[in-house]
Amino acid sequence: MTRRHRLQDQEIDPEAINAVHQVYRDLEQIPIQRHCTGRADCCRFALTGQTPFLTRGEAFIAHAAWRKAGGGPLPPSDAQGSCPFLRQGRCRIHQDRPFACRTHFCSAAGGPHPRKSVRHLIQQLEHIDSLLGGSGSENIYTAIQRFSRKNKLIGRADSRRRKK
Repeated sequence: MTRRHRLQDQEIDPEAINAVHQVYRDLEQIPIQRHCTGRADCCRFALTGQTPFLTRGEAFIAHAAWRKAGGGPLPPSDAQGSCPFLRQGRCRIHQDRPFACRTHFCSAAGGPHPRKSVRHLIQQLEHIDSLLGGSGSENIYTAIQRFSRKNKLIGRADSRRRKK
């Protein structure tokens, strides 16, 4: 029996989630020279001028990984526009990070994957997105909020009221 996932009030087909993971595995097979310095500069979107866009399946995986990692409320963006999954200079969901983070634009690590080498994978993610009822990629904040609203994970300003 396969476990069905939920996206707010709709079920998410586990096969679609598996297909997103397969895209991530397929990307690993594309050779590219990388040397990540671990500075997480690429995770500070206001500094890079780049914000990752996620499909619905990627956002589901990222949100589930955040919860599995014990992540509580996602803070509002800081002055550097840091990724909501960045904590103490490290990605808390690195294994399940979105496609854009895997093909990232960090010049210190070697720059982005050439688009022509990953176009077919992008098209697969778009197809999966349409199967899940998505209408295209959304910036990381919007995509994650789609899951977080129901679970109240973004910036719990209301948490003080709950403690009373």
